[in-house]
Amino acid sequence: RALFWGRRMKVNQWEQGLLFRHGRLVTVVEPGPHRRWRTGFTLRAVDMRPWVLLVPTQEVPTADGVTVKVTVAGQAHVTEPTTYITAARDAEQALYLAVQVALREVVATTTVDDLLTNRGDVGARLVAGVRGLDALGVAIDQLEMKDIVLPSELKRAQAEVLVARAKGATALEQARGETAALRALANAARMAADNPALVQLRLLQQLEASTGHTVVIGIPPLGVGVASPVAER
Repeated sequence: RALFWGRRMKVNQWEQGLLFRHGRLVTVVEPGPHRRWRTGFTLRAVDMRPWVLLVPTQEVPTADGVTVKVTVAGQAHVTEPTTYITAARDAEQALYLAVQVALREVVATTTVDDLLTNRGDVGARLVAGVRGLDALGVAIDQLEMKDIVLPSELKRAQAEVLVARAKGATALEQARGETAALRALANAARMAADNPALVQLRLLQQLEASTGHTVVIGIPPLGVGVASPVAER
């Protein structure tokens, strides 16, 4: 943008000014107020702040032959204001085109599963795959896959896979529970075989719990019904 008013000109702190004379670049003007140059001079300010880079939805085929709709978002900034102004008529549009080309190249060598599970890696590959940035005077800070839209048939298939996985996990937990119950029964059977009195004690506990009364079993006194040993003379 050209900056003119009165007899003074100003370049903001986040800008770099490019001074042209009759259409030819003269110098780079630092931020701050400046006296207005005589006739024939033009000052253009370049915003050096990062801006959001949003690439509209693209339909791109993946490595396994599935066409997906992908939206890419990221951040870019100007590295060389002179190149940014003079190298291309619209450097931002050229940057968008370079990102679209890189997107198609990266997605074409990536499967759907990798796109869904490794978005961070795909974003890094996108940044590395964008070419021609130095010639535009810009740099990309980051790129990431914002949205990935799958075909409806693939969505239904994925939903069926998720349902099958959930059912399989449920069946596995049920099998584990049954195995644990059988193991407990086997341990109890071994304990009962080794200690028959335990079964009677457990029966007494169940009777007491079911009736709410204390069950007393009479035990004969020691020596009743038992023959006393006779010492031989």
